[in-house]
Amino acid sequence: MADYYFYRRKVESQRRRKRAVVALLVVLVLLCAAAGFFWFRSSGHGSEQEPAILLPTATPAPTPTAAPATPEPATPETATGESAEVFAPQRLLPAVEESAWNQSTAVEQTIDFEYRNTDFRMVALPASGRVTTEHFNTAVLLGDSITEGMAIYNTGLPNAQVRGFRSSGPQIIVNNATVHDYARNVDEAALDSVVAAQPDFLYVLFGTNALTAQGSEDSFIAYYGKMLEVLKENLPGVAIYVQAIPGVQETVVQTHPGLDNARIQTVNNMLANLALTYGCYFVNIQEALCYPDGSQIDEYEAADGIHFNPTGYGAWTEYLKTHTAWDRRNQYEGTSPYYILGS
Repeated sequence: MADYYFYRRKVESQRRRKRAVVALLVVLVLLCAAAGFFWFRSSGHGSEQEPAILLPTATPAPTPTAAPATPEPATPETATGESAEVFAPQRLLPAVEESAWNQSTAVEQTIDFEYRNTDFRMVALPASGRVTTEHFNTAVLLGDSITEGMAIYNTGLPNAQVRGFRSSGPQIIVNNATVHDYARNVDEAALDSVVAAQPDFLYVLFGTNALTAQGSEDSFIAYYGKMLEVLKENLPGVAIYVQAIPGVQETVVQTHPGLDNARIQTVNNMLANLALTYGCYFVNIQEALCYPDGSQIDEYEAADGIHFNPTGYGAWTEYLKTHTAWDRRNQYEGTSPYYILGS
């Protein structure tokens, strides 16, 4: 039977054989290197040709002459013999003048912030977290008789403050005109009433009354822009939502030529431009109240084809709940990932 010494001798024998093979390989490598070295020397590639030895000859002594003047630097010549200009590297960019930018004082605005030809559907708020009804407890809904329906019907926003002034437009805010609120049966200055409510969120919808007169777009947009400017000055920190003008029934254009749905779409593009310019949010409520062509959904039609029935106002409210920009003051239904932002 093999024992410990048997395996030990076997392992030592294997190690000796490996060492012998390695030593043999080393010797072979050295022999090959030596042979190559001698061959290289014998072939003459490794030795340099020694210079020929020249015998010294007598050289006549030089005749002393006057020291020549220092020669002028030669001007480079081209192939045609013409003198060429000496190349001098030029800066690709002018030197930076730090005094022009390294300062903290106000500088002249160089970027045009005016937006043009914006498709309102492309800049509108997308659907996001669904806010609770309590979100609208500190909101004001400002507009004309279409907005007034929010106070008349049961829309599920019992505590929202509605400022719906019939037959009105943005000029009542700009001029702080005294108007009558039929839902609350009070006469009040329009701007003062909105400011006194001290809202956290303001939803604005004007335009239907202004557009009944054809050719009124320029005046309407001018007043609307001024209204947003006045509201932002008087309500700093308030999130302002500009709502799209909803479309009407297609038959309305027969009695009110100015309320053509294609014209309403064009004005909505202008309102989207204003919202971007003044830092407001644009809410495309047409998605909830109109067909893709911009006309009013039949299910939401009121008697005149312009206003909405209670079902339409309910759809409008549901749309606002899911199209609200994130704000730390928002209250969301259920567990919302938006709470981790800005906290």
